Amino acid sequence: MGNGLGTGGNNYITYSGMIWLLAAQLVVMLPFALHLPVWLIPLVLFAAGWRLWVLSGGASQPGTLLKLGLMLFGIGGLFLSGLKFPSLEAMSALLLLGFAFKSLEVIQRRDALVVVFIGYFLVALHFLYTQSILAGLYGVVSLVVLTGALIGTQQTVAEFTAVQNVRFNLRLAAVMLLQCVPLMLLLFVFAPRLQPLWSLPMLTDQAKTGISDRMTPGDIASLSQSAELAFRVTFKGERPAQNQLYWRGLVLNHFDGHEWRQFEQTPDLWQMKELVRQEYAFRPDAVQVAGTPIEYEAVYEKTGQPWLFTLSPTLKVAGDVLQAADFRVMAAQELQAPLLLKATSYPQALRDVQLASSLRELALQLPTDGDLRSRELAQRLRQETGSEQAYIDKVLARFREQQFFYTLRPPTLGDSNTIDEFLFESQRGFCAHYAGSFVFLMRAAGIPARVVAGYQGGEWNAQGQYLAVHQYDAHAWAEVWQQGKGWVQIDPTAVIAPQRVEQGLEAAVQAEGSFLQGQLLSTRHLPWLNGLRHKLDAVQYGWQRWVLGYDQTTQMDLLHAILGELTLLRVATLVGGVLVVILLGWLLMLGLARRHAREALEHQLYRRFCAILAKRGVVRQPGQAPGAFAQQAAAALPAQSDNIRAFTQVYETLCYLPDASGYAKHTRQLKALLGKLS
Repeated sequence: MGNGLGTGGNNYITYSGMIWLLAAQLVVMLPFALHLPVWLIPLVLFAAGWRLWVLSGGASQPGTLLKLGLMLFGIGGLFLSGLKFPSLEAMSALLLLGFAFKSLEVIQRRDALVVVFIGYFLVALHFLYTQSILAGLYGVVSLVVLTGALIGTQQTVAEFTAVQNVRFNLRLAAVMLLQCVPLMLLLFVFAPRLQPLWSLPMLTDQAKTGISDRMTPGDIASLSQSAELAFRVTFKGERPAQNQLYWRGLVLNHFDGHEWRQFEQTPDLWQMKELVRQEYAFRPDAVQVAGTPIEYEAVYEKTGQPWLFTLSPTLKVAGDVLQAADFRVMAAQELQAPLLLKATSYPQALRDVQLASSLRELALQLPTDGDLRSRELAQRLRQETGSEQAYIDKVLARFREQQFFYTLRPPTLGDSNTIDEFLFESQRGFCAHYAGSFVFLMRAAGIPARVVAGYQGGEWNAQGQYLAVHQYDAHAWAEVWQQGKGWVQIDPTAVIAPQRVEQGLEAAVQAEGSFLQGQLLSTRHLPWLNGLRHKLDAVQYGWQRWVLGYDQTTQMDLLHAILGELTLLRVATLVGGVLVVILLGWLLMLGLARRHAREALEHQLYRRFCAILAKRGVVRQPGQAPGAFAQQAAAALPAQSDNIRAFTQVYETLCYLPDASGYAKHTRQLKALLGKLS
């Protein structure tokens, strides 16, 4: 009987096969509930339940009009769910809808094949949403269950009990997938890493996270209540001090009285790329190199935005990125997947010692009216001081000496005169308040200045020897241009709350207890839990760095290390040799598997039957039919003749007249009769 896979003319799926198909559909669709309408899961239960009802004889096959109505109902539900077309979410939801409804018309095994193959595609599709190591492990589980369903839907005879059947199918599926691992590794390591030929946009409001391209006084304070990871960094040499870790992302030049933006007209990504390439491009000669370089690798999380965060200025960077005249680094496309970046920065270098007129104009812009008290304050303080540096020191001293407070709970400011309201009334704010008001006072005194948005600091992971930067590390600071020095970084927050820069946000707001308010993440008071979190995060970082970060550059470095000089002949020889080893391994495994092929239970019991009779002097001859041997044994052992004939009759029934529903009962009868013969 072999393994029970159908080979005859019965091509209809069994009730057991439909159960396998339902289980596979649920396993495949479950993770999509985190990204797509959750009602798709009950839909697959409804469709598969109806199909099971049909197989059990309780209902008839749904007609064409009913299936058409259900399809229109499902498509209407997708539109009402607010999905935008075209988008990845919309296309995925349509595919899942078809995947669920396909159960209604699964009749033959070829229909089940369609469902299983769509399931394989959906497992791969889910990696467009998340590529975490947990998603990878769940994908492996999904593949095993799908392959088990592929086996189960092809079976027409039940050889084992239900539990044995599940174990057999899953074990066989796991073995089949393990045999594919060597070829998978070969393709992963040696297949060319090509850029996608096309892309489908994700929903904008769901994809974009992190720092945006504009800043109002309370924006970063809100972002600092999020514990989501922004990026991780591994340093090639010694780790810089915490107060030197200013991760530059955006430069905000334009102020309209309430909001800081990059430019007066907010460009989209395509416009920004063109602006950088044509008018706002990075010039290496604008940097006078000084100090010790810092080499590092950063893995950025998916944000749906192009902003990358680096120590400034960055002079060497590997990857498809753009460098702007304000020393920012940005990706050529929005980050829809984790990105690995290798960079070298010189934080002590001088930048723009000779300031271009276009940059000077951007750094002096102010609204034509509003915030009169702040303008008057700037003019008065500038007249009282003899130099620009003295004026800068005077403004910082005002922050330090007057009743200004650093808080994650700043009062709400109005839509106009926000600088006046903060400086003269509330005097309570977060980094965005201090950076914005400081730059305003500089510009009002005729000193070029700008706001820089990014992250400051990070959490050191001793388990993995890397720095983890979270959204709550979001920060804003200022840059002031000074004659002979170029752009000088000044952080007014460090004057108000130096512990924010030295020890992190949690230490800075410890007194008011506002760090991650309403969340249960802070584990500093539970060292064992904090250590476990670091270990798990280190595993995830290793996955991102060595698997997701395996790009064309990493591939070429590996091939150079293995082969030295790269030639087509050497690469082809290496790949061909590895492929031959894999084929030989497959042949060896197939030979061993064939040698240890599972023998059906009834055959095992029959061999025991023959062994028992042989001990009593009745030996079965090679090729002797079971019926003829039974007659010989019954004549030789008349006391056991009834048991001998009964055992042979049940055995022949299992061999030549199989009944799937009675298999377990018949095997139990064989075991009972063997007990009587022993």
